[in-house]
Amino acid sequence: MSRKSRLRKRDILVITIVVLLVLTGVFLGAQWLDDRNAKPEPRGDYRLRYEDQQLTVNGQTYRQRSNLITILFMGIDQEDVSESTPAYLRYLSGGQADFLRLMVIDPLEKTIAQIEIDRDTMTPITMLNTLGEKLGYRTAQICLSHSYGDGKEQSCGYTVEAVSNLLYNLPIKYYVAMNLGGISTLNDMLGGVTVTLEDDFSHIDPAMTKGTTLTLVGKQAETFVRSRMTVGVGTNEARMARQRQYVSQMMELLHQKVQESSDYVGSLFDSLAPHLCTNMSRAQLMNEAWAARNYTRFPAQTVGGVHQEGDYGYIQFLPDEASLEQVILDVFYQKVK
Repeated sequence: MSRKSRLRKRDILVITIVVLLVLTGVFLGAQWLDDRNAKPEPRGDYRLRYEDQQLTVNGQTYRQRSNLITILFMGIDQEDVSESTPAYLRYLSGGQADFLRLMVIDPLEKTIAQIEIDRDTMTPITMLNTLGEKLGYRTAQICLSHSYGDGKEQSCGYTVEAVSNLLYNLPIKYYVAMNLGGISTLNDMLGGVTVTLEDDFSHIDPAMTKGTTLTLVGKQAETFVRSRMTVGVGTNEARMARQRQYVSQMMELLHQKVQESSDYVGSLFDSLAPHLCTNMSRAQLMNEAWAARNYTRFPAQTVGGVHQEGDYGYIQFLPDEASLEQVILDVFYQKVK
């Protein structure tokens, strides 16, 4: 064999080894990324994890409450996913979860706690490609968690996962999501919710002028809880204040209706069914509402933090870890004397 042939064979062997090493590196790198994306990075104080049934914070010992019933309520900013939506967009058109409130029922203490979650809260959310395959996680506004998926159970599952991650992986068992069509139906079935307008909506509805105390009917309810850009200062923070006012009055009306009739929740569920996505049955909702009708209801807790403009001009809410931990302690734990 000539020297040139031996050199050519050796070059081919070297190239083959290099290619194999590169492919191995790519495979291992991809595997590392998959492992890294398999679960979001842990956040905050490691002591505040669901696995910790008892923990000590600042010298005070806490024990996790048992048998809690957790229900995440979501308001989705669109109607149902249209069948006319192109197939390649179906898994990216779930709509945003503009309203998020976690209700935590404690049957032992007979209390109902609530956690209000800003839609712009930055937290890891699941991402999908156009084929509906998971790409991993990225930190983004929590409202976007629902936009990935089918707009129904899958999207709701991703939002539940995102809220659970935000709350240090505490479990959320149930969810109830309602799209835009349900707002007016819910409002009118309650006989209309009365609010005082601290902003001017007259460019949308002439009857909705600033300073007016008004019983909302029909589309007025959606206008009040959903409008943002063209109302007042135009921030989600201001809109959340309106939603807080609305939900507080709505809960009072709902409480009265449930006290009057054990069948009311069932009737409400039937009317809202076309606009709902939930993993709770009609009977479950009726039973939970009836059982909790006389429980002590605490005002919704909010997490402190900072609103700032992100890289692409969108507002981000960065939760304060100390405030978040305190909310978790207040709602999910009790002091050990």
